[in-house]
Amino acid sequence: MGAPKKAAAAKAAADAPAAPEETDATGAPELLQFPSDAGQPEVEIAERSADVDDREASEHRKVFVIPRNDLVTQDYDDEIHAELHRANIDAMRQAMVLQGLRPTEDGRFVRAQNHSDGQSVCLTYACACVPAHVATPEQNVVAITVDDQHALEEKTRG
Repeated sequence: MGAPKKAAAAKAAADAPAAPEETDATGAPELLQFPSDAGQPEVEIAERSADVDDREASEHRKVFVIPRNDLVTQDYDDEIHAELHRANIDAMRQAMVLQGLRPTEDGRFVRAQNHSDGQSVCLTYACACVPAHVATPEQNVVAITVDDQHALEEKTRG
């Protein structure tokens, strides 16, 4: 191919419309069901975590809204809230499993914030995780343990 033909072919390729993105029925760009298959596990974690604001996240976040109790200290880092935090972390980890995520750590309390209604408190928890379908066999074995001391006490009382 001569130089003029190569230049004409290059110009035609540059002027050609770009290959169309795959779109869904509404015309919006089609989202991958499993973005981690395309090397984007953070995108998948964010999509499967309702309380994550970022487009990419390496951890799942869950916000629990509870009524404010003025009789209890508002310092949610205080030891008296340990049982509340343990229950919320267990609930968060269970929800993660149901949403196709596998926790890679126990989870932790992040912060307490006043709710916009002025009568409630938002407790935020986080846990590092991976999407289930790219998790290693070890990561796919998740034990959700619940300290059911209250049920044990009720059983021994009865």
